[in-house]
Amino acid sequence: MIFKNMTKYKLVAAFLVTVVSPAVPAAAQQAESPDLLFVLDASNSMWGQIDGVSKSEIARSAFRELVADLPDDTRAGVMAYGHRRKADCGDVETLVPVSALDRETLIESVEALKPRGKTPITESLRAAADLLSKSGGATRLVLISDGIETCGGDPCQLAATLAGSGIDFKAHVIGFDIPSKADQAKLACIAHLTGGTYWNARDAEGLTGALKETVAAEAGEPQTISVELVAADKLTGQHLQDPVSWIVSRVEDETVVSSGLFGGTVEVQLAPGSYSVTATLSEKSGRAAFDVGTGGTSQTVFLDGTLPDAAIMPEVAEAQATSTIKVAFEGPNDEADFLRLVTPDGNRLEQDIWVSVREGSPALLPLPGDSGDYRIVYVWAEGAERVLAEAAIKVSPAKVALTFKPEVSMGELVEVNWQGPGGAEDWIGIVPTGGFESDIDGRWERISNGSPLAIQAPAEAGAFEVIYVAGIDQSILARSPLSVVEAVARLEAAEMVEATAMLSVGWSGPEGPDDWIGIAEPGSAADAFVTYERPSEGKVALVSPLTPGPYELRYVLSAADGAKVLASQPITVVEPAIVLEAPGEVAAGTMISVNTSGPANGSNFVGFAEPEQDAWGTASGSWESADNIKDGKVDVPAPETAGTYELRFVLTSGDASVAARQTVIVK
Repeated sequence: MIFKNMTKYKLVAAFLVTVVSPAVPAAAQQAESPDLLFVLDASNSMWGQIDGVSKSEIARSAFRELVADLPDDTRAGVMAYGHRRKADCGDVETLVPVSALDRETLIESVEALKPRGKTPITESLRAAADLLSKSGGATRLVLISDGIETCGGDPCQLAATLAGSGIDFKAHVIGFDIPSKADQAKLACIAHLTGGTYWNARDAEGLTGALKETVAAEAGEPQTISVELVAADKLTGQHLQDPVSWIVSRVEDETVVSSGLFGGTVEVQLAPGSYSVTATLSEKSGRAAFDVGTGGTSQTVFLDGTLPDAAIMPEVAEAQATSTIKVAFEGPNDEADFLRLVTPDGNRLEQDIWVSVREGSPALLPLPGDSGDYRIVYVWAEGAERVLAEAAIKVSPAKVALTFKPEVSMGELVEVNWQGPGGAEDWIGIVPTGGFESDIDGRWERISNGSPLAIQAPAEAGAFEVIYVAGIDQSILARSPLSVVEAVARLEAAEMVEATAMLSVGWSGPEGPDDWIGIAEPGSAADAFVTYERPSEGKVALVSPLTPGPYELRYVLSAADGAKVLASQPITVVEPAIVLEAPGEVAAGTMISVNTSGPANGSNFVGFAEPEQDAWGTASGSWESADNIKDGKVDVPAPETAGTYELRFVLTSGDASVAARQTVIVK
């Protein structure tokens, strides 16, 4: 998830870097650091956007910075889930086993991840615990997820089992862009039950608060106070002895700080501050706000089964996939309430679709890419996220039409005319035949750029498809075949050229937007060059390399999925013939006629310099471009200050070199 909001990006990166520190107490650092295993969410929901950048891309960038700052003696590994198959709850893979720190391997393993499937958190936690248990020492797991379990598992129950297993195992959890407290709790319990820490990284403000907590943890264990939470029936006032479920969150940033607690009376350790607590038992729930000071405290929460009135009134009963509809609603309108799209049996979607009630009625609710029957529900967040009202909505198949030239050459721009639902984040891309939305390799454009769109064809010939993808959930709404054939290019140029001279090159080729003609060392990679220019109008002029020797002139097709040499020919760069003659003594500040000849390329020059100056150095104003040499002569101003100088002919092509020099005394 390249981040337009760089302040937020730096916070995300810094946040992920600091998460490791609290996992290792100072005493442990002096002895032996625990093994680290990073478990990364690569489910389909990681395509979600924050400030126009996918969460997957943000996570990759942050992970790079994290790895760069790990101590050299760290033992670390990476596990990921949801990155290989669409609907496979067993899609959990150890990318890098826990081993001696290899930064390059860790980073490469994460760079290759493409969000695709479901969110099997429980299975991932089980696999991670099994892997770490074999180390025989202290272990720390860092789980990063943007959603809750979607494979039917119970990560809280497994975390409780692991906590009682006797293994020195601790899980630190980062909830990434999770607004719901109930959803946070379903992740936070993993940390709370294993003695780890939970952070909720939602935006810059929330991250700032999380960073402060992390800094406090690094400085030492924060002061905590024992708080007793008591559940009571609102009607009778009697204390409940049933397995009431508790969620405690900070008021400041709504981060869940305690979860996975059950009982009529429970005890929690909290740092001083303001908190909100929610208690739930079957159809009853209650909420209270309280402050923790310097002494012990007790807070009673009264549970009530009475639900407030609510209603949902969508403007239409049926709408096209990925379109946005207006939904009028009535309800308690508490700050954290929201409308959510669910399946007919009440299950949430893999890519959670919801909208807050804060903006008022009617709300604008986006629809998924998959057609079918759905329900819109009003969720009462303060009542343990119970559903107060619902309404049916039918999502009809999206009407999409894609028109383009069916056969193009490699690297050619494909002009795609399109018609479709026009969802805010919808996009069009090119993938191999039968490929997924994650196989675009940079070949895509957002439909917000209008119709037609220009997308560069792949750098390899073969069978491809142009796809229209719903931005809301990355479902493919339409596919049309595209044949990519071999591209042909031609080069015409002299076989020998003087160093730094201008080489005229005739050419023909696909002229893709990033294609180039250049000079490279023989046998170097397709994207390597010493000097290059973009092709235009059938001719291009190149400045030849500074260093004489054998080279290769190339036409290079450059596309998002790589570079390819379409045409090449050998070329030899030779030492230029340089003439440089001037009087041995000249008057300061006078114009000197210099007999000279040599290659001109727009930056080569003849000039005076002090003997100790480098090739780029000149006496102030005492130089002239080699392009101004006429009939073997050029006028050069002598330095204003008397002294011993060098008159130089300087060659430039990326770097600079003195090709000829003569000592001149300035009087």
